[in-house]
Amino acid sequence: MKGVKLRYGKSLGFPEIPKKRRRFGPKEFVLLSAVLYMVVLGALSVYKHETYASSRFDLGNMDQAVWNSAQGRILEATDETGEITSRLRNHADFLLLAFVPLYWVHASPHWLLVVQAVVVGLGALPLYWLARRFLGGITGRDHSWPAALVAAAYLLNPGLQAANLFDFHAQTMAGTLLLFAFHYLLERRLLPFALFAVLAALAKEEIVLLVAMMGLYAVFPLRRPRWGIPIFVLGCLYFLFVMLVAIPAYNPGDTSSLVEGRYETLGGSMGGVALTALTEPLFTLSYILSASKVSYLFSLVGPTGFLAVLSPLVLLIPLPELAINFLSERPQMLSIRYHYSTPILPFVYLAAAAGIANLVWLLPKLRGLRRPLGWLGALSPSEKVLRALPGVLAFLVLLLGVQTNYDKGPLPVFNAPGNNFSVIDPPPEEHLEALDEAVALIPDDARVSASNQIGPHLAHRPYLYLFPTVRDADYVIVDETEPAYDTAISPILNLQSTREVREREDYTEVYSRDGVVVFERSG
Repeated sequence: MKGVKLRYGKSLGFPEIPKKRRRFGPKEFVLLSAVLYMVVLGALSVYKHETYASSRFDLGNMDQAVWNSAQGRILEATDETGEITSRLRNHADFLLLAFVPLYWVHASPHWLLVVQAVVVGLGALPLYWLARRFLGGITGRDHSWPAALVAAAYLLNPGLQAANLFDFHAQTMAGTLLLFAFHYLLERRLLPFALFAVLAALAKEEIVLLVAMMGLYAVFPLRRPRWGIPIFVLGCLYFLFVMLVAIPAYNPGDTSSLVEGRYETLGGSMGGVALTALTEPLFTLSYILSASKVSYLFSLVGPTGFLAVLSPLVLLIPLPELAINFLSERPQMLSIRYHYSTPILPFVYLAAAAGIANLVWLLPKLRGLRRPLGWLGALSPSEKVLRALPGVLAFLVLLLGVQTNYDKGPLPVFNAPGNNFSVIDPPPEEHLEALDEAVALIPDDARVSASNQIGPHLAHRPYLYLFPTVRDADYVIVDETEPAYDTAISPILNLQSTREVREREDYTEVYSRDGVVVFERSG
């Protein structure tokens, strides 16, 4: 009979008392939160697309690039002017090529939308592991539940969810890949770190700078220069290669229009920005500290109750991405609701967990408590409060997540001002039927000019123009309620563009229902 075992395997003969198995603990809570996120955000993303609320830029653009790659035309897409170009003209998001085998099985933008939701939701797992490490490293105790609450709060962030629902971007998945890379770096497992670091770097050109910052983290806090220095140097070299060689190769005699347009005030190029910062530091500082940029910074750390600022070392990792957004003139880059902030947000929540740990470490010193936090003897009331503090603060971060999601989130159950109404209020059924009928009229091999919301449903072709660009389109398909990308900016101009096509002799109106019109090129 099995008994209670002593040293050297001897037994007293008493039956063993089975340990109580925890059926639902913090790990299961994180897994459940992640699965719920994947299901809800994946379903909403597909629903948004099927109700014609996705956009030619960017879902149609990404879908067309992957579809073209599956046909052997690597990362080709039709740009805003109607020219066939490579995505490498502006971005190095090679991670799109990972979807090509899926398109060989069945070509559909649903792959992009569902995989994006799954990968983002999966980020809660490495965040949980990292948060538990930081919390336990300070107190010497198991703080799995506080770590789990922080991970769940991350998934509730309204900016993360809104960015997930804003079509598809490889950059949106980079946060999860970076968390995995950082986790394996701290675990001193170089091979899986390298795998996730490379995948993250392929998401977009600047993401590798966050990997380089992990190299600096390895050099200083971890004191592992043999790893950190090569990581930092290789990261910087890859970034310079992409920005100075790869992207310019697709812009002969010119610079990337995106870079030039977004950073025109500071010089319009990477070198121009650096020169302006060196020669006009006061102007650059005043530009960075404008009201919109300070508000953006608050929107990043505010949902953590500003606990993230208590761990500046962790916040240094996404500093390059934050600087890129701060220096830009593009309003979307100063909003957490777009993909530009998704590589930053995971580290904000990790910094919140590390900030809680730092606070718990600091308070005893301020109050003159000398016993270590792992002390097993009798505790004073103050020490009991300190023991409970990580859980209380993590729970408050979770409550803030619920509150901010209710106020600003895109979920249909929270119909709050400023959230994603395209998910909540789809077009009337008759209008959706008209859109489906119109799209069904377009042959697979035709050149098409389409409204922004219709474009993603016609992206599997070499030529897809964004209306009012018509050029040599065989068909023009327009939703007159929202004819073009900038309808809200220039509604009269875009309505005039529809009228001009209707008056042209070389186009014939072949379909019209509920404001949805299809023109076919004659001859």
